[in-house]
Amino acid sequence: MRIFIGHDSRFPQATKVCRKSMQNYNDNLDITFLEKEHLKKYNFYGRAAVKGESTEFSFTRFYVPMVCNYDGIAMFCDNDFLWKCDPTEMVKYLGDKTIAVVKHKDMDIKQTKMGGITNKSYPRKNWSSLIIYNCSKLRHLTKAYLDSAQASELHELRWVEDNEIAEIPRSYNHLVGYYKKHNRIKAIHYTLGGPWFEECKNGELSEEWYKVLEN
Repeated sequence: MRIFIGHDSRFPQATKVCRKSMQNYNDNLDITFLEKEHLKKYNFYGRAAVKGESTEFSFTRFYVPMVCNYDGIAMFCDNDFLWKCDPTEMVKYLGDKTIAVVKHKDMDIKQTKMGGITNKSYPRKNWSSLIIYNCSKLRHLTKAYLDSAQASELHELRWVEDNEIAEIPRSYNHLVGYYKKHNRIKAIHYTLGGPWFEECKNGELSEEWYKVLEN
């Protein structure tokens, strides 16, 4: 399984800590930083810039099957994840489906995140923050489609049939600030802002991030 981490050039430390947290459990992973400018340089990514995008990887995640030449299994996660397991263990949840995600229930969304950025609410919020792709089933995610599709269509996963979305347990996408802490968390997701933000440096589960940073 190829692994792609959404990279934001403003916060490189977050991406590096995310990668290191995976490597702590498996040092033989195939990990790529998914960089928007790199995808643009090689003519993969052609979406026009939109005011209000909270990260540089808001849409790059959907280009993963194309980057993989529509072959094999690939995983994407936001860079504000901290892994407490080997991510490859999630492959079993994909089965013969097209994608697998954690199907978060609709929740009361906090108004701001990441240094005051507006936190938008929409159906299937946070589902696209962690996706396992069966790339061979996603040839319809062409550059022409991805470059022009509406943001809501992409993030609400309307490009795949509902019965083709497998479910990953919630412990692999533990939303800090929304879910109660427990001792079975597989991946921490600092969705409201991680310790690399001044206002979040002493936030919930921040000590876990600093442990990996120190390594």
